[in-house]
Amino acid sequence: MNRSKIVLLLLHLVSLVLLALGLLKDMLQIDITARFFITLNLFKENKSIIGALQSLWQSQNYFPFSLICLFGIIIPVVKAIVIFYLLLAKQPWQCWYHFVSLISKWAMADVFAISIFTAFSGANAMQNTSATLQPGFYFFAAYVLLSGLVASLLRKIIKKRPCYNV
Repeated sequence: MNRSKIVLLLLHLVSLVLLALGLLKDMLQIDITARFFITLNLFKENKSIIGALQSLWQSQNYFPFSLICLFGIIIPVVKAIVIFYLLLAKQPWQCWYHFVSLISKWAMADVFAISIFTAFSGANAMQNTSATLQPGFYFFAAYVLLSGLVASLLRKIIKKRPCYNV
């Protein structure tokens, strides 16, 4: 295995650690307070992606649960497995690289990042509400960037064989 593949493999492993931390760590904290004569904390909640999935399942919101699970967990894991194949195989089939390119475009990671920013901005716009980005957001954002970098660099270093030579 050449040096470029080793570096890319290490970057890929780091991106998977960032993904795991991004899924498990809290991403956003929302506080709602009421100020009369005293300040009352009416609501305070921290949520991770896994925590949000649990809440969606328990409240029987299966459609958003399915979308977040598919695009936030299943597709990144499948993408990771295929990238391992592309990095470790001597002559991987080109169709697998095309598959990674295709699912990278459909990955929900960027949508998660945008939705967290939207919730953050919206919550901070209300007078008695504040939102604070938590470490999980930064881990997830780092995963998005590093995973995208790995997928784009992958094309330059792998020697591919066409799909039709199966």
